[in-house]
Amino acid sequence: MKPDLILFDMDDTLLTSQNKVSDMTRDYLLKVQEAGYKLALASGRPTFGMLKIAKQLQLDKYGSFIMSYNGGQTINLATEQVVARQSISKAAFERIVDFCRQHDMLILTYYENQIVCEGTNEYMGVESELTGMPMIQVEDIKRHVKSDVPKVMGVDHPEKVSHIFEIQKGQFDNDIDMTISKPFFLEFISKGVSKGKAIQKLAEQLDLSTDNMIAFGDSTNDIDMLETVGIGVAMGNARESVKEIADIVTKSNDEEGIPYALEQLIEK
Repeated sequence: MKPDLILFDMDDTLLTSQNKVSDMTRDYLLKVQEAGYKLALASGRPTFGMLKIAKQLQLDKYGSFIMSYNGGQTINLATEQVVARQSISKAAFERIVDFCRQHDMLILTYYENQIVCEGTNEYMGVESELTGMPMIQVEDIKRHVKSDVPKVMGVDHPEKVSHIFEIQKGQFDNDIDMTISKPFFLEFISKGVSKGKAIQKLAEQLDLSTDNMIAFGDSTNDIDMLETVGIGVAMGNARESVKEIADIVTKSNDEEGIPYALEQLIEK
């Protein structure tokens, strides 16, 4: 197969459990691009939290794209221009805050180039550590945030996050969808936003076929991406629900699962 585009989730997929791209995977993906293949990243991370890895892989040099906020924003790395964006309205944001407060969850969003959070728990610093973005804690996040936001997260213990997601999915709000990225991140995004839909929009803009794409993922928010492309690859460390819908299951993110799969999938 000679795919039009190869897409990667970041956390627990492209990145190892040490939050970095292994030397082997980085070198392999640089060679793949030199051979003429196009790569792209699709992550729940904010745009800022994707740029360092994207530039390590020289995606800007090869004219590729990143899809951040679970598909809420797509950026052309060569020009650094936003080519697509869909946000959560201020009114919807306030409904999400009320919901998270009701369930006693830490609330987190992105505003004025910072992570803003209300509340506290043992996971509160994870997003800042992962993305490198500064974080501030506020007493009233509704009062602090005065405009639309790209996404919101309720942060808590994995068991609680999973339980809330199962009982509320598809019922929370007509304008908002929920998904899970990390087990302790319950993510709220604008209705219709997803990695899969972002890929479809990009394919239309570039006149590409999603059937001729490969995507790698590990978590719930990767499912529609893997279903959108021709070949969906689940990492060995992926959730069982992701493995069930994938076309292929590769090795884990700590076992060079991406090069292992691509060696078998793409033309040399």
